[in-house]
Amino acid sequence: MSQLSNTAILLIGLQNDHFGPNCALRSSIESPERIDLVKSNILSFIQSLLETDVSIVNLPILFREGHPEITQEIGILAAIKQNGLFVEGTTGGCVIEELLPLENEMMTLPGRTGFNTFVDTQLNEYLTENNIRQILLAGASTAVCIDSTARSGYELGFDVVVLKDCTISRTPAEQDMYCQSIFPIYASVTNSGEWLQSHGIKSTTGSTEHA
Repeated sequence: MSQLSNTAILLIGLQNDHFGPNCALRSSIESPERIDLVKSNILSFIQSLLETDVSIVNLPILFREGHPEITQEIGILAAIKQNGLFVEGTTGGCVIEELLPLENEMMTLPGRTGFNTFVDTQLNEYLTENNIRQILLAGASTAVCIDSTARSGYELGFDVVVLKDCTISRTPAEQDMYCQSIFPIYASVTNSGEWLQSHGIKSTTGSTEHA
């Protein structure tokens, strides 16, 4: 699978406060069962990639106790601070337990305290040094971190692919709007099963589209 050495999957916010069994954000998600479905799709996709040359990059969002990095008084970041989410050293800030056995298979790039995974991390440098040109986006949330990363990746010259069954937004309608009307302006949109099939990679399990 050497032709895939120029591809990386970016795991955005695969942390307990997003995807854990006691997900702090579950109450703010319409049809919260979608959280578990999307997580299952992501994990299945990663398993299918382990025998390939695709790079796996973990990009958590983390804050110090008290969230001194956040000065905004409105919006999502203010809500994160108010609810004490994604704090270094806490269960909520940790990577989901299903990814722990894969720590040696992933490159974790810390430093992110905002939506865009290219900001305050070494992501662009890592991708450039490893001759990666195509980035696959998975994680949360579609309208914020996925969108910000996709736009920056496109502007930096990367071939951006949004995996629609491996990303989640606040509502199914919001997810559909981004995948159908917004992302195609600067990214390709597909589901994980279709991407694997197009590259001749056998899927470990079938992906399920979320509503």
